[in-house]
Amino acid sequence: MKLSRLGNIQALRGMAVMAVVLSHLMSVERKYAGDRLLSDGFTVGFSGVDLFFAISGFVMVYVAWKSPVGPRTALSFLFARVGRIYPLYWLVSAVVLVFWLLRPDLVFSSNTEFSLLRSMTLWPDHNLPLLAVGWTLIHEMYFYLMFALLLLLAPRFRLWALWGWGAFVLIGFLGGVGGTGAVLQLVFHPLGFEFLGGALAALAYQRFDGRGWLWALGTGGVLFVLACALSLQLGTGFWETWPRAASFTPAVSLIVYGAVGAERAGKVLNRVLVWLGNQSYALYLSHVLSLSAAGRLWSYFAKDGFLDNMVMLPVALMIAVVAAEILHRVVEIPLLNAVKRLRRRLF
Repeated sequence: MKLSRLGNIQALRGMAVMAVVLSHLMSVERKYAGDRLLSDGFTVGFSGVDLFFAISGFVMVYVAWKSPVGPRTALSFLFARVGRIYPLYWLVSAVVLVFWLLRPDLVFSSNTEFSLLRSMTLWPDHNLPLLAVGWTLIHEMYFYLMFALLLLLAPRFRLWALWGWGAFVLIGFLGGVGGTGAVLQLVFHPLGFEFLGGALAALAYQRFDGRGWLWALGTGGVLFVLACALSLQLGTGFWETWPRAASFTPAVSLIVYGAVGAERAGKVLNRVLVWLGNQSYALYLSHVLSLSAAGRLWSYFAKDGFLDNMVMLPVALMIAVVAAEILHRVVEIPLLNAVKRLRRRLF
């Protein structure tokens, strides 16, 4: 049974974005404070990206899997995803570009090898885009393009195509094809399995109607903790290698299935997390800017001892969240409404 809304998915988005924000808050504290309250263990916050990828796979299948076959459906789907991703991304990237041109020392001073054209188009590149968190959006747009191609097939063939996509990625990755260029590296990147895992979780939900959600949440949670522990054991290199996808894919897939199954059973996750999930894209794009601004302010009165850390860590977090909420309400929602109106006219 389809739910009228996916509140628990929004809550998972809230958890995912806060995990990423906390990992970058650790970096801000390290850069500006001197003393540190947040340990290197906060690097496990990078796992929020893995949860985001599984959520994307789930939602795409949940909302569009049984759509009518044909180019019009595929183009309508792609138009919606492009309209969701690019406008706000371009706006925040433009702000970053202004800072980078005027005062590169203020933000992303280490990211000087970017291509502006590839950054703005989210085209695969060996270097990070200007807005560094955009690397995940490059993966997302690839996922959306592949899913749009699935919509060109009749629904009865789509599952076979999904399995074929997974086999294609696995064979290419194991064969080392992904090491020959930025585009092929994206196509055969193992993080694609997290999107596929989320897609399979949605198909499982359609089949089993969320039954076994408690088992799925519990097992997924345990696997998630074990994957985080493995990341700490292997160090920062873990996040750039295949063990990341291998360990997080089953965890995040089960968590997504369990969360939606829990909502089907009337169990709604924390409303604050749902609120954070609603602004998660704005927060994801803007939080590095907001935290950097808070860090610059912090640097003026940072002292030995943890008192300033205890004050500024929650203040910096609050600044990032409030700025994102303003961006979400004032800019993102009107942009999304405009895209929806244009999509209705075109399709």
